[in-house]
Amino acid sequence: MASSKDRILRLISSSDHDMSRGDLISMIQEIGTDRYDVNRKQIFDAFYQHHHIDFFGTVVTDDQIDAKIPELKKEFVAKTEGDRAEAVTPDIAIIYDADQCEMVENVYEGVKESDCFRFKVSAKDALKEVIEI
Repeated sequence: MASSKDRILRLISSSDHDMSRGDLISMIQEIGTDRYDVNRKQIFDAFYQHHHIDFFGTVVTDDQIDAKIPELKKEFVAKTEGDRAEAVTPDIAIIYDADQCEMVENVYEGVKESDCFRFKVSAKDALKEVIEI
């Protein structure tokens, strides 16, 4: 029996970007990340910046991706409504090889694990797939 490989699943919304969904997907496929503008700040940047976080995501196995996307999509909408005072719906899933990334530990007080990650290699090398959802 083949074992399932760990991945990191990141959902984003093209509405947060100044380009079409198709162009954004192409950009991610080309450079490996949706963080193409070094001058663009992430939400709560003042809190996260000293951790040097490359992206936020959820560790899943290959065989969990299809089932996990709808669940994370609902969470994304609820979180953005709380964080931004308006709900944002994700429409792109980015999948990374978990072996090519490292979890940033101790980001949140009293909790070792987090949803924050850094690339061990280039983002392009860590990227496995980009899916329109």
